[in-house]
Amino acid sequence: MSIGVRVMFLDGDRIIRVPLRRFDRLFDRDSNEAMPEYAGQRVRCAMVYVELADRKPVEVVRIDYMVLPLDPEGRLDADLQSRKLMLAGELFGLGMTGTAERVVDFGPYLAERQYHAEYKSKPTENEKRALPDSAIRTA
Repeated sequence: MSIGVRVMFLDGDRIIRVPLRRFDRLFDRDSNEAMPEYAGQRVRCAMVYVELADRKPVEVVRIDYMVLPLDPEGRLDADLQSRKLMLAGELFGLGMTGTAERVVDFGPYLAERQYHAEYKSKPTENEKRALPDSAIRTA
């Protein structure tokens, strides 16, 4: 058995499957991939990991939720993506103070809060119920 990935955009009550190759091209700086239908938006997105048997999805293993910032042309917003990576890098500082004293560095904790507020998405109850079925149904 292997693991496959399904990318789903969460647009109100709609769940829209996005081809993984198209999604990957959004992150490729050499690609001109754009999604003009979502231009200037912060798109809620779900990465659904499914277990495959004979190349067919049989079970959802994990779902990760994120917010994808797109620029006015519908491309990945490079500035906001850089900010996301900067905040993610600051998260690695959690619990890694350079002193033996009881010093609490709030920077990583604040970065974590900002990261989750700006780049993570929480699913609605309807989305929690519908996403696994959508991922299994769409082969």
